[in-house]
Amino acid sequence: MVSLKHTEHTIEDLMDLPEDTKAELIDGEIYMMAPAAAKHSIVNGALTSVIYNHFREKRKNGSGDGHDFWLIVPEAWNYYDEHNSFVHGIAGYLESEISEPPQSGPIMTKPMWLCEILSPSNWSNDTQRKRVILEEHRVPHYWLVDPERKTIQVLEMPDGATKYQFAHAVDVKDGTVKLPPFMDLELDLTEIFRH
Repeated sequence: MVSLKHTEHTIEDLMDLPEDTKAELIDGEIYMMAPAAAKHSIVNGALTSVIYNHFREKRKNGSGDGHDFWLIVPEAWNYYDEHNSFVHGIAGYLESEISEPPQSGPIMTKPMWLCEILSPSNWSNDTQRKRVILEEHRVPHYWLVDPERKTIQVLEMPDGATKYQFAHAVDVKDGTVKLPPFMDLELDLTEIFRH
């Protein structure tokens, strides 16, 4: 990730970049994002598909009370404040809070769940810099997925907490797992990490 140094960039500076530019704004600094490696994209696609299809089936079958349905968005561009706007690997929003995603620009609704697929180029931003901002904005669930180590770390923000706490750490050898906030979804890690 390459950084564009400046005293303090804002969301307007980020939005002024050419339309096909993939970049993030972290603490007023713009970071140009490198294209994702194939393994990164495969894991991102597998997780998105499993979680998205789970909620599609729930809706189709009429299970749940409608308040627990999620909108799952891959490569979600989210606004947090004037100096922080991130592109997340996958983000989850309660459908009751975001009925219609924006046609352009970042999503303004706070996600309830985030998943970052780690790579060497974004490691410190996802595990450190972004994490601090997400804690400030009280995003309840944050997954860090490592395609190389075939692991998922689950961080949660319990009521009243100001910092994330590690809730779970699983790897491909654990087979099928259930992870918050999707406790009614079985994730087959051997399938997610099969490449």
